[in-house]
Amino acid sequence: MDNFNDVFGEVSRVMFVFAHPDDAEIYSGGTIARLKHEGKQVKLVKMTSGNKGSRDMVISEIELVSKRKQEDLEALHHLGLNELDSVNLEIGDGEVENSLSTIEKIVHEIRKFKPEVVVTHNPTEIVITDENGENYINHRDHRNTGSSVVDACYPYSRDNLFFPHQLEGLTPHTTTKLLFVDSVKKSPLVSIDVTDFFQSKLSSISSHKSQLTKEKAIGLSEYFAKEIEGRRYEQYWRITID
Repeated sequence: MDNFNDVFGEVSRVMFVFAHPDDAEIYSGGTIARLKHEGKQVKLVKMTSGNKGSRDMVISEIELVSKRKQEDLEALHHLGLNELDSVNLEIGDGEVENSLSTIEKIVHEIRKFKPEVVVTHNPTEIVITDENGENYINHRDHRNTGSSVVDACYPYSRDNLFFPHQLEGLTPHTTTKLLFVDSVKKSPLVSIDVTDFFQSKLSSISSHKSQLTKEKAIGLSEYFAKEIEGRRYEQYWRITID
């Protein structure tokens, strides 16, 4: 059932583009830790600093951003990454738009890192229904991030007349392989065995203490790395584009 070698066997560079500082850990923490263990290059791109992500009635945005940056650094460590493996585009939380300015920012990161596979949010659904028939909202920042990533991969990062000022130091890049999280009922789904990296996933999610209790971190870890016949898997909707 493990599709790791099929998806990543011949790949050296994988980029993860997510909306908020804790999304990569929640959806793909095990996969990231496994990729690093296998010697792959990984780049995390976060769209926002999560500056609005709190129900605390007294904390300021400045305080929250500072706290989340420290949590983010701790989470990176648990996944085998360092600060150089991660970039934050500093778009306002709740303000991610599928716009040319957003696409341009992502294109710059793609042209710089030149990933062979890009992993991001499901851009196609507002309400996601899981295997048990339970519904949850696909956050607007998630949807717009996913759409912008698709656009950045095709055709904007590929064609040299898009954002030509970037090409003073970079070159166009074509990425044809995309993986989407939050895509339970899509096809084809690929499953990545993260059993040996589940603790890394849990520890990285638990680092985001401003967002999650320990119990919530455990629940998210188990939900997005489901146990199947004694093994744990993170799943993705795989798309190949021309």
